[in-house]
Amino acid sequence: MELRPELIPPALDEALVARLARLAARLDGAHPGLWEDDLAEFNPLAGTAIPFEEFQGIYGGMEHEDYVRRVLYYQCIKPAAGVTREELAEVVRRAMPQNEYFAQHEAYMAVFDANVPLKGASNLIFYPRDYDPATNTWGGGRPANEYDPTPEQIVEWALSADRATNS
Repeated sequence: MELRPELIPPALDEALVARLARLAARLDGAHPGLWEDDLAEFNPLAGTAIPFEEFQGIYGGMEHEDYVRRVLYYQCIKPAAGVTREELAEVVRRAMPQNEYFAQHEAYMAVFDANVPLKGASNLIFYPRDYDPATNTWGGGRPANEYDPTPEQIVEWALSADRATNS
């Protein structure tokens, strides 16, 4: 399915991504007195107000460049008017592993999150709402490796979860 331009992630300035990734790497694990200048440079360049504490432990969860891309995408991607379930399903499909768009999964996750009311809905791509990281299970004890939703299921869960919390 073709997506309309409002649902295609924008190109990022690669020089900015590289500069911010270097700063994020220096901030991650920095000692007192060695991070203030880097944070003072990072936030204005990224258009953010991220506290120093948020940089701690990035490397344990993702590459610094991926972190920066996530920050920048969430800064610039806005909701599209009149988005359909079919469009949302295609956005989710593009964010899922094992497809030609997966290199841009962070971008498509940001597009999905911007276009559904459920906060952090893109997490449903990889983890069910009732996922228990302590036991690596979900749904009353089912192993995490059995979680294999379709894009349409993820869209339905993201939209129905919001209806349930707002009723």
